[in-house]
Amino acid sequence: MAKNILVVSDNHGNMSNLSFVLEEFKGKFDALVHCGDSEFSVDELRGMVGCPVYLAEGNCDYNFTADSEDIFEFEGHVCLVTHGHHRGVNWGDEELLDYALEMGADIVFYGHTHCPAYQVYGEEGVTMLNPGSIALPRQNPPCPTFLVLEFDDDGEFKPHFYSL
Repeated sequence: MAKNILVVSDNHGNMSNLSFVLEEFKGKFDALVHCGDSEFSVDELRGMVGCPVYLAEGNCDYNFTADSEDIFEFEGHVCLVTHGHHRGVNWGDEELLDYALEMGADIVFYGHTHCPAYQVYGEEGVTMLNPGSIALPRQNPPCPTFLVLEFDDDGEFKPHFYSL
């Protein structure tokens, strides 16, 4: 049976969009990834869902009480969650790619840019995913976005980007 990770980022205190997505996808995801700048407490985020939650500290998460990044295994993959601001994501993802390789991650979730992105580095064996911002989008046209990463029984995965 397929397993899914719901991935969000950069809601900047906007509870309405996040709550809407969590309710719409309730029971349809096995883990939640938040790539930072939620501006909520870690306990608040974990209390919103009944599944594992993996988090990164964003540059606007002033009272964050967990590790600044998260790394976890899911369906045979090593996943890294980071906000990206310490890895230069505004100027490209080369530094983040190097960091993923250093950490042994083959899937990277990041935020900060407020723009959705999907990049596969086949030679390096790394896939990078940015869900965009669920509240303050910067892409054109500006539309709040998030993603669901769907894993099949063989561990293969594909991203599904959604707009609000």
